[in-house]
Amino acid sequence: MTVARLLRGGAAAALIALALTGTAGAQDGARWDQLPVAALQQAAQSGSAEAQYALAMRYHNGREVLQNFAQAAELLQAAADQGQAAAQNRLGQYYFAGIGTPRDAALALKWLAAAAASGDAQFIYDYAAALENGADGTADSTRAAEFYAKAAELGLDDAIVSLGVLYQHGHGVEQDLGRARELYQGPASRGHARALNNLGLLYVRGDGVAQDYERAVGLFTKAAEQGLAVAMTNLAVMYENGFGVEMNEPLAVELYRKGGRGGDTGAGPQPVYDPRLAEPDTSEEGLRQMTQAARAGDPVAQFQMAWLLLNRQPAQFQDLQAAAGLLRQAAEAGLAPAMANLGLLYFDGRGVPQDYALGHMWLILAGTAGMSDAISISSELAARMTPEQISEAQQMAAQKTALK
Repeated sequence: MTVARLLRGGAAAALIALALTGTAGAQDGARWDQLPVAALQQAAQSGSAEAQYALAMRYHNGREVLQNFAQAAELLQAAADQGQAAAQNRLGQYYFAGIGTPRDAALALKWLAAAAASGDAQFIYDYAAALENGADGTADSTRAAEFYAKAAELGLDDAIVSLGVLYQHGHGVEQDLGRARELYQGPASRGHARALNNLGLLYVRGDGVAQDYERAVGLFTKAAEQGLAVAMTNLAVMYENGFGVEMNEPLAVELYRKGGRGGDTGAGPQPVYDPRLAEPDTSEEGLRQMTQAARAGDPVAQFQMAWLLLNRQPAQFQDLQAAAGLLRQAAEAGLAPAMANLGLLYFDGRGVPQDYALGHMWLILAGTAGMSDAISISSELAARMTPEQISEAQQMAAQKTALK
């Protein structure tokens, strides 16, 4: 492995990732967010664009309702048609990613542009990202640079860094490594992970600055500490080759693993425990009582037995199969942590055949059953899925709920 294989951070997946999360710009309407679902539904039916957007985000996040991107899209459309900028922005993201709607590049750009016209820095950035990444099949780096610059003037660090990337590579603007470095420095000084990583690359390559491996290592380290996968990989290259740091192959291997290279990344969510439950009693008598309760159909005992099996080191295949069976029984009984962990097993294909749709379904149901961690986990893992798989999972969750 050589320095030539260092990677740069970019915004290529940012818009799709944002479409799956709950973040938005300045027009969220905090007062609407505090209302009960029933009140929101009444206000939305009465035509309030703010209520329609707030209710859409409830469906988007699966908060107090079953997660349903298609239902969210309908509400976003209603609010967007009335000029609600946050709804326009989110609807554009949906069309860009094909989430809740068929993928439609032209409509994605239309709604993202409408939201950007509101002057919100985040919405301007999102529109620029779509332009840069070719939502219509043809990237428009020149216009992307124009809108990144507008958002950068409003102080948005993500936009400043993305504009720096364009200057670094001469996309949409004349290449200017000095300008790229200047743009990275401000956000990097504020701890922005992608800025730190990209500034590190300039020092590795000696692009517009004197080559300085030690400084690059320091920048990659700060970015990696924030969980930026590409920075972990870049730092691994430095340790593997002894660039600016003492050679350390075991550490390089670990960094590659965390950064997503070298087989099993180990970066996926680990089994989760519900803090509302007491820790399982692992004494001889405690295990005997737990086993007896699990056989009698106690879902908490079934979950706790499965938890112990999942955390055996190393867990054998028969342990995983037994854990999956116990979790399925507890999940069918409505226990949220059992649903969440069964979903994780399906995502990873541990003890059960790998099935992203089934995994996502169980995580959706866990979130609706009150386990908030399941919502964030499902959003993270949804990045592995196609829009069709996500839609299938949400439909299965709705059907399962309707049968109860």
